[in-house]
Amino acid sequence: MFKRILIPLDGSRFSGQALPYASDIAKRYQAKLIMVRAVPPTTVLPSSTASEIGVDPTAARIAVQSARIQDRIHIMRARKYLQQKLRAIKKQGIEGTYHIAMGEPGKSIVRYSAEKRVDLIVMMTSGKGGLKRAILGSVADEVTRKAGVPVLLVPKKRRRRRRPKGS
Repeated sequence: MFKRILIPLDGSRFSGQALPYASDIAKRYQAKLIMVRAVPPTTVLPSSTASEIGVDPTAARIAVQSARIQDRIHIMRARKYLQQKLRAIKKQGIEGTYHIAMGEPGKSIVRYSAEKRVDLIVMMTSGKGGLKRAILGSVADEVTRKAGVPVLLVPKKRRRRRRPKGS
């Protein structure tokens, strides 16, 4: 049933909470686990736009170079993170791979899942609700609406409140 399972990971402990679910499903179906990390590019004004609004072209070039350096740093960190997760799943006997996509997370996940013809996407929900979700949107919402494959949404684990002693 499931041959390729995609799990988006953003590098946070929070997103990693979906990995045990994806790993369990991958074990049960002897599926390949594909971990994806979408890295949004650092945004700066293009040189042409900067000069139109009166920004020094040299300063604009420096800003673009700085953004490219930041992008490379983000990619290196993503690679290190995903390699660590890949080693962990391989120790469990799960076949896996990873991919780093430059771009907006929702679109990158949907595009890559279609490209790799995944059968299932397992991801965390953001926990955003109400007005915040309506204004900012949600990567999980976008993926669920546009992926065209089943999406297992794992809710954020809530911390239990400690009961006072004697209650």
